[in-house]
Amino acid sequence: MRDGPAGGEASTHAISSRLASMPFWLSMAGGLLVLIEGVMIIMAGPRLITSTMGLGALVAIIGAVIVWAAYGIRSVPSRRVTYGAIAVMFSVVALVLAAGGFVIGSILGIIGGSWAIMAR
Repeated sequence: MRDGPAGGEASTHAISSRLASMPFWLSMAGGLLVLIEGVMIIMAGPRLITSTMGLGALVAIIGAVIVWAAYGIRSVPSRRVTYGAIAVMFSVVALVLAAGGFVIGSILGIIGGSWAIMAR
């Protein structure tokens, strides 16, 4: 028999550490998509309708807040519930305002924020 840890322990730890970082990655991807959509509205807005510039800036700010919340989920684990709630709330607002980062951005932000809230 072998001495030391079982072969499955190392792989279980690697999987659990990857799963622990998933809320960060999902929220970050969602926030970046919302941010990109806001910048695209700012860039294309004046060519289409003059009143979309303010909406684009608002969506870009919301995307930046989601990215900030995702960073908080990763860097301050003791506050992950707070940052997760912020990511969920702003992802829902982005979805209602301007299709939230091509819809998938808001969905990723909601899933990532919810995962951060429920994770141990």
